Amino acid sequence: MHWCGTLVHDNQGNCEDELMAEPDELRAQLAALAPSLGKAQRQVARAMLEDFDAIAYLPAADLAERADVHTATVVRLAQRLGFAGYPDLQRSLRSTLSKYPHFLKELASDPEPDNSAAMFDAVLAQTRRNLEHLTRTVSPAILADAAEALTRARQVLLLGLGVAAPVAAHLGSSLRLLGIAADQPADPVATAQQLGLLAPEDLVIAIDFHRYYRATADAAAAAAATGAKVIALTDSEVSPLTTSAQLALIAPSDSPTPRTSLTPALTVVETLIAMTARADHIRAEDAMQRVDASYSAMNVFAHE
Repeated sequence: MHWCGTLVHDNQGNCEDELMAEPDELRAQLAALAPSLGKAQRQVARAMLEDFDAIAYLPAADLAERADVHTATVVRLAQRLGFAGYPDLQRSLRSTLSKYPHFLKELASDPEPDNSAAMFDAVLAQTRRNLEHLTRTVSPAILADAAEALTRARQVLLLGLGVAAPVAAHLGSSLRLLGIAADQPADPVATAQQLGLLAPEDLVIAIDFHRYYRATADAAAAAAATGAKVIALTDSEVSPLTTSAQLALIAPSDSPTPRTSLTPALTVVETLIAMTARADHIRAEDAMQRVDASYSAMNVFAHE
């Protein structure tokens, strides 16, 4: 039995039960392979072992630069480890890698238990890096395509669990304010119902980050099978959501905390809201006026 991305092969070479690549097992496999590797692949193996957690997020070209080799060498080493390619190695790692142990280790090694200023600076610095990275992963043209898809959709189905749920909720609420029918199913039954009713003129936006929920990836794949357009809002090109999406919005989610940073994803959402409102400003203006009147009629807001 050998690795097949996130699957394993049976004795006939068919992919069967799902199996994630555990980081410790890959470390051991790399260490065992090292003596039999050529010089270039040994350099890649060394770079991987020196900062193994980063491999789940580091593009092949960047890893190759660290190891001073060609990108093809990185790909060949991933294949030597039993994966179809480097993205499959990353996808498998990201499914198992937890941020918690690294964060707890950082806490334990901090000589200043009350280091609030340093943590604040670290979060701000990472946020700036994420937003700078966002300018390279999401272009105005991609955002314009997504906004056009939102404007044309009969209805929008939003998929987002866990940390992605508030991003989906914010986008859904904002789209309804613009007069676009948008819904976020609350449970697997509601998700199955809405997937069964999808039509080609509908749009599905699947949102997920870091370790990725199987349910979201499965729902995105089911949506694509209906012929509906699927847009992924995720944090990596190797996210399982990208395989089902016609359009992928890649928003980095790195954080110095044990949680996922939502700032880049929410920045994408804010931009989509603004662009979608501008694309059909008559519908947006009418919807906002009607919603505002409903707020007043229902006495929604507290007043002094």
